[in-house]
Amino acid sequence: MLYQFKCKNHGEFEVRQSILAEHKANCSKCGKEAQRVYSPVKHFWKGNAFRSDGSLREDKDYAPVMK
Repeated sequence: MLYQFKCKNHGEFEVRQSILAEHKANCSKCGKEAQRVYSPVKHFWKGNAFRSDGSLREDKDYAPVMK
């Protein structure tokens, strides 16, 4: 996975790490520990469990054969 970090002196950079990693990184320019950057989720999944407006479907929304 690709994670974003921010160095106080050199700004943001990305690091590829395992999803099981501790998610720590040092700046490649100065070597100091960088802070991980958390950002909001960019994508919203609209699978069959959701209506077109993004709200969750209820049991009554499904055809009787699907209950």
